[in-house]
Amino acid sequence: MKKVPFLRLRPVVLSLIVMTFLAAAWLPTGSFLPGERTNKPQLFLEFAEAVPSQAAEDILFDVQQRIEQRHEWRMVEAAEPYAWHLNVRIEEGDQLMIHGVLTTPQQGADNSTHEQRFKIQGPYDAMGALPEQFVKVLIDLVENAEKHSASL
Repeated sequence: MKKVPFLRLRPVVLSLIVMTFLAAAWLPTGSFLPGERTNKPQLFLEFAEAVPSQAAEDILFDVQQRIEQRHEWRMVEAAEPYAWHLNVRIEEGDQLMIHGVLTTPQQGADNSTHEQRFKIQGPYDAMGALPEQFVKVLIDLVENAEKHSASL
């Protein structure tokens, strides 16, 4: 009896077909919006105006680095309706103040957004602790809002 070479390759061919179907089922279909492709909050960071001094520039750099190091969040390059929008501004006077305006992503049929304003202030001696406190407040605001929207 003559052996057919195709019959020896049949298990390999069948496993390649199955792997192709699994890969096709795993890939996104394109029906998701960019904001729906991940469960991580997405954040757009914007600095309001020119910084008044080197100390303010250092604080903004520290805030930016602390936010970008959060592995729970995804940073987006441009303001998008599905992403959180954070506007940061430094004010100098008797004390340093970091102002933040956090806008929620558009939600619901009416595309409504909510805005939360907060500020951290302290003496110039506490300049290193202000960005840390600012990011802690930001984290609390975003996580609480995400939990609240998930429970609805």
